Amino acid sequence: MIELEAAVESLVAELCPQAKTKTVPLGQISRLHAARDIYAPIDVPGFNRSAMDGYALRAGETAQATREAPAVFKVLARIMAGDLYSPQGDSAAAGHAVRIMTGAAVPDGFDAVVKQEDTDCGKDRVAVYAGVKPFANYSKIGEDIAKGRLVVKKGERLAAVHAGVLASLGIGAVEVFQPIKAAVISCGSELAELGGALQAGQIYDSNRYLLAARLGELNAEVVLSERTPDEAGEICAAIDRAAGGDADVLITTGGVSVGDKDLVPSIMEELGARRLFWRVNMRPGTPALASVYRGKPVLSLSGNPFAALATFELLFRPMLSRFLHTDFYTCKRGEAVLADGLKKTSKQRRFVRAHCQGGLVRLPPEGHSSSVLSTMQDCNCFIDIKAGSPAIEKGERVDVVMLGGL
Repeated sequence: MIELEAAVESLVAELCPQAKTKTVPLGQISRLHAARDIYAPIDVPGFNRSAMDGYALRAGETAQATREAPAVFKVLARIMAGDLYSPQGDSAAAGHAVRIMTGAAVPDGFDAVVKQEDTDCGKDRVAVYAGVKPFANYSKIGEDIAKGRLVVKKGERLAAVHAGVLASLGIGAVEVFQPIKAAVISCGSELAELGGALQAGQIYDSNRYLLAARLGELNAEVVLSERTPDEAGEICAAIDRAAGGDADVLITTGGVSVGDKDLVPSIMEELGARRLFWRVNMRPGTPALASVYRGKPVLSLSGNPFAALATFELLFRPMLSRFLHTDFYTCKRGEAVLADGLKKTSKQRRFVRAHCQGGLVRLPPEGHSSSVLSTMQDCNCFIDIKAGSPAIEKGERVDVVMLGGL
């Protein structure tokens, strides 16, 4: 068996970083990854701007202003956002002010804005009741973004805030890496298609939908989704079909253990695939198999639903990070205090589903079997338990692998 970290390393090494890009408008950039660094072509704001409705003036002339003894200024003009006003001659000299609205350009010669609540809102002359310091309520050129600043890094996962920042710079489209394309194949003669009646001994094919939906949450594109019985010819054909298509990576579930119908390891061998590993020193998901076939990584997971999900999270997500020039998708690790005791000893390294919040990690009350998926609905992490660990008492600190919302 191979250790998890070595398994991840071997998989990551086989997946070349994405080179294909496309250009998309700002409204479509969410969850995509920037294909290159983006630097600000302009300052934001590009002019000294008022942050308040009020009066632009010289701060030093308000130093002694009070409600009982206001400082009085002649109002030269009224400026709205989008207007441009340039005082003439000595207009910006002592005793002058400009009525100004939020977002309007502060004229040269004025270094502060007093908010209108601290004035009598006069039209021709205004009485100021409180002093202001230089650059109060005043957004300087480049206060938000300075020209030349790196605003988006290559590989960065883009979101709505990036769209707003880039729009403020006049950038309407972004070059991004094309998302990873995946093929998903579930193997098992006991699997029934959704919508049909179950025959004796059958179960519905849930893993394929679980993995396809999770791939969608990771912004991967599922280009092929198939179900095959435990027949070598049909499994071979499905894998060959997937490898010959557009998929960057193939994911299979079921048929990887050592039973009479666990055919995937021998099938991959017969196809001439290069094996990276078979069996990972962890539970659940020990029988995970990784191969390279026709130049594409093939990740073959257990047919047990929770085992399939756990190994997918731990093995596939680092591959996705590598592919998209980022570390965004790799599970983040930390520590938390166990709120419930874990009585079972762990001969092998184990990943136990749990929910972590506020530094406390709690186990679901029941349903820890690798064939049980439903208890994962309330979980957001795995507890990583070392091989040879005894029972863990309530209040002990444990290692936590966060799955996170994506």
